[in-house]
Amino acid sequence: MALNLYGLFYGGSSHESDRQRDPKGVALLLCVVKWHWSRLVGLNLLFLLTCVPVVTIPCAMASMSRVAGLLVRRKVCYPVHDYLTTFRTEWKRSTLAGWAMLLVLAAALLGVWFYPRVHPGTPGMMAAGLLLVVAVLDACAMMYLFPMVAFTDLPVGKLLANSVLLLSVRLPQSLLALAATLALIALSWAGQLATVWVMPLIGFSLIGLIGVHTAWPALRRHVIVDDPDPAAAKTA
Repeated sequence: MALNLYGLFYGGSSHESDRQRDPKGVALLLCVVKWHWSRLVGLNLLFLLTCVPVVTIPCAMASMSRVAGLLVRRKVCYPVHDYLTTFRTEWKRSTLAGWAMLLVLAAALLGVWFYPRVHPGTPGMMAAGLLLVVAVLDACAMMYLFPMVAFTDLPVGKLLANSVLLLSVRLPQSLLALAATLALIALSWAGQLATVWVMPLIGFSLIGLIGVHTAWPALRRHVIVDDPDPAAAKTA
């Protein structure tokens, strides 16, 4: 039986006939998964393929944010076209800003592992604890970075600065989103063969969706102030 690639990327949109439903918050997130599950599977596949060169990981994250953002905002979305267009047009900003934050995250996590081993006792643990905080905040800030790359034309410096500022506005929500992301990753590994399929099948799309859903109210209120979308304005 042939693989239905069209259905994989463009199916799962039965919600279009139900105009009366207007979910908010977590309900919206769950509804997007229900309405667009096949698109999320296709998006996951695109993400994995475009991450293969490694250097393109930030471009892939920005492209995923574009598609996930359109789905969360209930906008018309052509997943393959929107993904590849963002990948092609935003590669420079996403690469520079994305790798800046990814390298900070990698360095912080390396320090968390390194300092307790080189400096046993209180000094090493304090340094590791401080770097763990840096890693957590950096991971949360990336939830705002990649949607801004996808939906604005801000230069790299402002992308990085705004990511930190927006995180300070929605720190509790960002920490909850990070906890949900880590729980999803843990679930994928905890069940071994029973759940190991989650990440390669749809897990990365769900992580991107959680990040955009968390970031969008702050972006709509403080960054994309001229967005005419009334639904987006309600969520701000």
